[in-house]
Amino acid sequence: MSPPVDLNDPTAALLAVASALDTAGIEAAAYGGLALAAYGEPRETKDADLAIAGTSTGAAVGALENAGLEVSLAFDRTRFGGLLITRVTLLGGSQHTGLNMADLVEPRSARFARRAIERAVRGEIRGQVIRVLAPEDFVLFKVLSTRERDLEDAASVLRTLGGRMNRAAIEAEARALAAEILDHEVASRLEKVLALASN
Repeated sequence: MSPPVDLNDPTAALLAVASALDTAGIEAAAYGGLALAAYGEPRETKDADLAIAGTSTGAAVGALENAGLEVSLAFDRTRFGGLLITRVTLLGGSQHTGLNMADLVEPRSARFARRAIERAVRGEIRGQVIRVLAPEDFVLFKVLSTRERDLEDAASVLRTLGGRMNRAAIEAEARALAAEILDHEVASRLEKVLALASN
């Protein structure tokens, strides 16, 4: 049995969820505030966000439960802009302490979701190997989201990494996403990100 996890610690919660999904053969990559800390300007985050592709909610919840996490499904594949988000509440229970949330985030383009997971890079957090969205895909996930703060996060990554990022690849992928997700303003949100990044 694995040691107890303090779910109040967002990094510990992320690692626990990532490990549970990996053990079940479900590919995922860190996304959100913890990935932003690796690529951009760190900001406080309280939950765990992971990018997924083609994973059923039942399989993901089952993976978490099999790892000894007690979970409650808050919402399932709810549309937020160009993303589908499944939120699970991680409850302390008998093996773990604390309370947290994990968002499993999947683009509404199955093609892009698969490619983003394939391009994820490996990193290490607290001695545990974990996959993290590539910075270009992190920016695109933020473009697919709906909050203004997400645009600022994407711009932060572009400012911090500068010429090390493949802007041509971001723009090409954004054009493809705009053609696939017609009801989300991909092009205008990317324009805002680029403008913010240049300030």
